[in-house]
Parts: sequence; structure tokens; C-alpha cells
Amino acid sequence: MIHIGGHDYVLKFTWRALSEIEQKYGDSPNLFDPDVIAVIAAIGLRDRHPEMNAERIMDLSPPLVPFAKAVQTAIQWAYFGPEGIPNEEGRSVKKNQKAGGSWRRFIMRLCPAFLRENSGD
Repeated sequence: MIHIGGHDYVLKFTWRALSEIEQKYGDSPNLFDPDVIAVIAAIGLRDRHPEMNAERIMDLSPPLVPFAKAVQTAIQWAYFGPEGIPNEEGRSVKKNQKAGGSWRRFIMRLCPAFLRENSGD
């Protein structure tokens, strides 16, 4: 769920959506670039809310950090489901990169920043 302009919308990334994002932005899209996050969010909203295109999201300009967190959470859900990102203790970085692919590395790079913000530290 994502909040935009006083309304809640279902944000869901299908495998096709994930593939489209990777084709457009590679394995490290900048979720803090307003143009990029608007396009990525529009891709995730397209199936259920086609009126919420990137231009509309840019016009509504929701607060960037909470918006980026919601998009990141939806992407994580698409990859890992309700269990979340698995604990990687005991595995080498080299194995993590091979096992998860480029999007997983991207998500793992983003997670520490978001987790620090939410931990109250």
C-alpha cells in the first residue's frame, strides 16, 4: 500500500514489472531521483491503478523518503515475500552476489539505510 495525494493505492511489482525496471534502470536504480521513483512506482501501480502514471505522481509530489521506502518495501515483497530478506550471516559476499543476482544486491545495499532509520538508533 502506498499513500499518494490523500489516497491509498495498492503497489505490486510482478515479475514483468521487475524485468521492465531492470531493463530501464539496470541493477541500481536511484530511488531518490524523483523522475526515477515516479516511473518505478507507476510501473508497480499500472495493473490496478492505470491513472497513476509517472506524470501524475510527479504532479502530486508525495514526500520523497516515505514514498521511496514504500516502493522499496513493495520491491522486497516481490522478491522475498512475507518472510523478508533472508539472514545472510555466514555467507560470503561473493556467494551473495552469485546467489541473488543484481536486484538482490541492489536491495541489500538499500536495506541498511532504511533499517537504520526505522530502528530508532
